[in-house]
This record gives sequence, structure tokens and C-alpha cells, in this order.
Amino acid sequence: MFSGLCLLAGLASVQSYVLVPLYHPVSYVYPPPHLGLPVSPLLHSPYIQVSPPLQAQDVSYSTLEKGLKFSPKRKTPLEEEVENLEHTPGPKGRIAGRNVDLCYFLGNDIFTSHVPCNPNWGDGTNEGVKRYINELTFETNRMLGENNMRLTWKGPYERHDAASSLSPSNPTQDVLAVRDYGCDAVVFLVFNQFSSDCQTQTYGHDFGGKSVGGMCEQREGKGYTVVVDQGFLENAWTGPQILAHHLLLMLTSDLVDASKTCPRKDSLLYPKLYPGEQRVDQCVVDKLNRSQVSNRNCMKN
Repeated sequence: MFSGLCLLAGLASVQSYVLVPLYHPVSYVYPPPHLGLPVSPLLHSPYIQVSPPLQAQDVSYSTLEKGLKFSPKRKTPLEEEVENLEHTPGPKGRIAGRNVDLCYFLGNDIFTSHVPCNPNWGDGTNEGVKRYINELTFETNRMLGENNMRLTWKGPYERHDAASSLSPSNPTQDVLAVRDYGCDAVVFLVFNQFSSDCQTQTYGHDFGGKSVGGMCEQREGKGYTVVVDQGFLENAWTGPQILAHHLLLMLTSDLVDASKTCPRKDSLLYPKLYPGEQRVDQCVVDKLNRSQVSNRNCMKN
């Protein structure tokens, strides 16, 4: 066990693993050599290289405005009780009657992200990491509409390349490893790197995330999304909105519409992301109503 963190050896038959961040709740500017993380002077980089023009039919990318500066904390602290969504039972009185089970994967970049800067998350315990995941899931569910669906979560699991890559180098390997874990969708979280003062803003990346395939496609090595939780723009938390956008794409992946996205700038399915300004609009509702993804077997439990 390292003094900075404890990483699990790998996936096994146990229900779930949790990364154990044994750090002081202040992130490192550069990871110490013993953590085995690549050292880069580009603090803003989430280390993801994408080429949208080369994307396959079942791969969708999202972007943000270039030149945005992100913060590791909200401009105004938020205090409210968050419902525990981990391993919760199915929905009660939901319109759609469906719950979506998310299986999260993390890498070592969480230790230099905005997560350690939040006193509710960065307390150096398993529970702190789980509180972060729970709040991310809760906020995402609110954006999607709690009457439309119920998000639950499992994990977080350690990515197979957590110590050697700051972004998923082969997500399919991890997706296949949890194919029997009851995941409707697999979520890989990637982070911006922030200064140890937990105050300094950093330029983000115009890449927001990508999704590959739709719900219930883990046995094909698909059915996952990579989401860059870039921290905060003023009081808008970027992670939940990016995740909500890609979950909607996965929930409507069977449609043969000319466009997977929606035309209005304030829509959660608009191709470019504007944190804090987008919502479920009529275009999103129409796509969800026409899609048959929610009737797939894994979505019926």
C-alpha cells in the first residue's frame, strides 16, 4: 500500500471495489513519482485525444466552448441533503417505470482533480469517494427528470489502466469485465488537473465526453460513456450535465433520425454543452418516447 493511495489489484467476483484515496483533502500539483502517474505541465489537460470526423456510427462526441476556465469549487457553496442512490430499489411511481443502473470506473487522475477540494468528498476515505459518485448521480438524475427515470449506481471500480493512463486506453476491456454485474451503462470518469491550492482556475478542454453504443450492450464491448468532469463554471457543475447528455444519447441510440442531437441551444441534447443552461426540452421528450431502448431486458429490472 502506498502512502498516497491504495489501489485494488483488479476485478474479481466480488460485487464492487472502491478506490481508497488516502490523501489529505488538497490535490497535488504534480503527482509524486511513487504514484506512477505521468507528469505533465499542462494542468488543464484531461489527456483525451479524439477525432470526431473519424467517429463510427454508434459513437457520439460532445464539446464545450473553447477557452473556458474551470474552478475546483462552486462560486457559491451549496448545502442540501442528497438522497443516497447507491444500490437503491427500482422506481416508485415513475412515469417511465424504468431505472438505469450505472457502473462507474475511476482512474488515478481523481487524486489531482477537483474532488479532493470538496470537504464532503476529499476526506481521504472510501465513503468520501462514494459521496462524490452519489452526488454526481443525484444531480444527473435531477437534470434528466426524476419522474422520467431513476438512476442507481455501482462501484466505483478501478480502471485496468488506472496507474498508467489518465484516460481510458481500452475501455472495452473494462466493459467486458463487468458484463455480468448488471450494468445498464458503464461510465468512465476523467478529470481536469487542478493546482494544490484548490483555488486556481484552469483552462479546460473543449472535449466534453463520448458515448459508444446504447444501454445493455456491454457484452458487445459497448454501452459506455467517457465523461470529463471538468469541475465548475461559476456555480454550474459540469460533470452531471455532460453525463446527462450522453445517457440521453445512449437511451435513444436505436433511433434512425437524421441527427442524434436537438437543434435548440438550451436542449440537453444540443451537440455543444453549455453548463447550467440546458434542460430536457420537447425534442428530448420526443426522442425518448419514440426510442425502444428502455424496453431492453436489462432495463426491466
